[in-house]
Amino acid sequence: MPTAVEGSSGRIDEGGVAIDNGRIVEAASSQLLEHKYSASHQISAGGEIILPGFVDPHTHLVFQGSREEEFQLRREGASYLDILKKGGGIMETVYRTRESSQAELLSMAQRRLNIAMESGTTTLEIKSGYGLRVYDELKILRTIRELRRKNPCRIAATFLGAHAIPPYMNQDEYARIVIDEMLPMVRQGNLADFCDVFCEHGVFDQKASSKILKAAGRMSLPAKIHADQFTNNGGAKVANDVGAVSADHVIHSSISEMERMNKTEVTPVVLPASSQSLLTRQYAPVRELLSMGLPVALGSDFSPSNWVLGLLTVAAIAARELRMKAEEIIRGITINAAKAVGMDRQIGSLSPGKSANIVVLRAPSHKWIGYTYGEGMVDKVLIAGKETVREGKLVN
Repeated sequence: MPTAVEGSSGRIDEGGVAIDNGRIVEAASSQLLEHKYSASHQISAGGEIILPGFVDPHTHLVFQGSREEEFQLRREGASYLDILKKGGGIMETVYRTRESSQAELLSMAQRRLNIAMESGTTTLEIKSGYGLRVYDELKILRTIRELRRKNPCRIAATFLGAHAIPPYMNQDEYARIVIDEMLPMVRQGNLADFCDVFCEHGVFDQKASSKILKAAGRMSLPAKIHADQFTNNGGAKVANDVGAVSADHVIHSSISEMERMNKTEVTPVVLPASSQSLLTRQYAPVRELLSMGLPVALGSDFSPSNWVLGLLTVAAIAARELRMKAEEIIRGITINAAKAVGMDRQIGSLSPGKSANIVVLRAPSHKWIGYTYGEGMVDKVLIAGKETVREGKLVN
């Protein structure tokens, strides 16, 4: 059975990829590549499909503890925001994370990251946000820095100090701490690539979200935003107004603001596994977003309330709940996701000059993306041309 390569110019049957010094030289038919180039090393992918390495543009990988009891409450009808108001949800994880050392957080996060890489993820974004005070936010960001130093995958770090409002403060008091105390220390330590805010009813309103993200922009930290997950709180408008790199969730965002993203070049990041875990049955209007020509990205939103690490699982949910086609899903977890973390010129497709981040799947066709839940599909993963996963397991 021939190898199918999903290259930048479309599907290539009986194809392959030429790599030199960790970068892609060409994706083309195997016959052409063998004629043009002399290979010192070959990796067989017969009967499999070759895709760009998966990119996860939205994760909360670094935290301590779990919240399975909260899931039981949601099954019984409690909402996410109701649980948060009563001191649960994010705040429960905050208290546990504050009690953990950086070494403990690093060990736990590394185990999760290993699973993500074995699932085909070669690049991911990781947010802070479970500290909500200077020391602990910096502790999480330093943990992310250590993960970046120790691992072959690319990691984008996002400062999400404005993830929730501590119960002993109001919005304006805490926003001032984020702006005046946290952001300068994050910037001084060069600990983040982006700044994010949870713009939602009962968390941060439009005014506070905009103020925080504009302050971050003055410190050369581009904006990302949790936008309109539970209500239309104006998150998409803030994203457009500040020129955010991405607006994430966008379940209740106004259509006019979504249309505006074609001009502002904000990338919508859709997180269907999160909606499923919250038991809301409310999803972003992806078919409308795609009809507008927007580059819809897909992310896992891995967190204590949504324990999903594999993007092939996200793909299966997207196919079923969002009615996304295999081609749309592939773009959502590769080139569009790369755009959502500002790396689309370096990764996300099998284009010449880009980093040779590649996933080889045990599947006869690209249409298996979304058709299955991905168990056992990942055979090999290459990051910068180096074989990182073989037969579904990390290479030591």
